[in-house]
Amino acid sequence: MRTLRVRIAYTKMEEAKYIAHLDLARVFERALRRANVRLAYSEGFNPHPKIAFGSALAVGVEGEQEYVDIELAQEMDLKELMGRLQEQLPTGIRLIEGRYVTQAAKALMAVLNSASYQVTASLGLPVSEARLQEGIEAWLARQQVPYIRYSKKGRVEKDIRPWVKVLAGKIQGDEAIFDIEVEVGNQGSVRPEEVLGSLGDLENLPLDLEHLRIKRTGIYVSYEGQKFSPLDEAFGK
Repeated sequence: MRTLRVRIAYTKMEEAKYIAHLDLARVFERALRRANVRLAYSEGFNPHPKIAFGSALAVGVEGEQEYVDIELAQEMDLKELMGRLQEQLPTGIRLIEGRYVTQAAKALMAVLNSASYQVTASLGLPVSEARLQEGIEAWLARQQVPYIRYSKKGRVEKDIRPWVKVLAGKIQGDEAIFDIEVEVGNQGSVRPEEVLGSLGDLENLPLDLEHLRIKRTGIYVSYEGQKFSPLDEAFGK
């Protein structure tokens, strides 16, 4: 049976930021069923809808422009599909735009390799703008930034410096607001809270890491110094 793949950009804001990644797939599946959209299913003993997301967001992190691929078992006008689906989605998940892509188009996880974040951190003590910039410049000048991550596999130390492409910040009242861009993909990545954790430790900045407000402002295809959307025609073929 011929299927169609639609690629959609959406937000994950407000209360929707608390929806875990696995639950998000169920949210979309349920919304599509209620919208009477016929989905394509995988083969085998336990068929499931062909819904594939870009890089997962951690619970509590907002996303201004995330992406999902959905395979349909029917032809539908894109505007009608988007409208019917939007009506069934919870508050905070807003569909921004979409387009049909070919079956030969690479999966989102195969092309998305760069993510940008805005992170707001409270300051435990007053910090001047000059002191913050001094700390950021010193961090960026480091050849290596070792960071210890604990997981089910135990204690793992990794150098996170190669993954960080941009780190900038400014003081606003009793908070510091950071813009961070990191590499993402199948080879691994670094979380924005890890970047700020190492910045605070290594450069002696009093950042409150327990109450960070994190928003992913975008996730992109980065190529030769430029950033592209996976909705661009070149990535839909």
